[in-house]
Amino acid sequence: MRAAIEIQRKRCLAVLLVLFTAASPVRADQDNVRCLRSIGVEPLQRLQFGLRANSDSSAYALYQGSPGPIPLKLLKVTELRRVEGGRPSEFETQWMEVTAPASAGRFVYTNQGALIDDFHYIDNDGRIVRFVDDADVLEVGRCSWAPP
Repeated sequence: MRAAIEIQRKRCLAVLLVLFTAASPVRADQDNVRCLRSIGVEPLQRLQFGLRANSDSSAYALYQGSPGPIPLKLLKVTELRRVEGGRPSEFETQWMEVTAPASAGRFVYTNQGALIDDFHYIDNDGRIVRFVDDADVLEVGRCSWAPP
């Protein structure tokens, strides 16, 4: 009897293992990616903003059609409003481009949990480009844009 129970347990574990490996899980080391599009500027700009999974202080910005991502460094995170009832607080987060200091711009966004309320880019001349979520083009770990 004991041997039969052991065989059933092993079969159950084998089935569970097959189910887990057949599913397409999100990898723990996958970057957290947001797809965004500009508003109020021509031509339209599309942006993939990625928070590095292996670091709390690095991210990247990848514009549609650009040759590669722009590395970003975390400048600061400010708690704007603490929310009661177990809901996440509202934060403002600022990232600076890791380029020559004279040309480095900043990405600034306000979020409450996964919801981004405001996202914009400020260039070194003070010009602001606003972006909104473009979740329709988000695929697993990347933005899938139609050709411009």
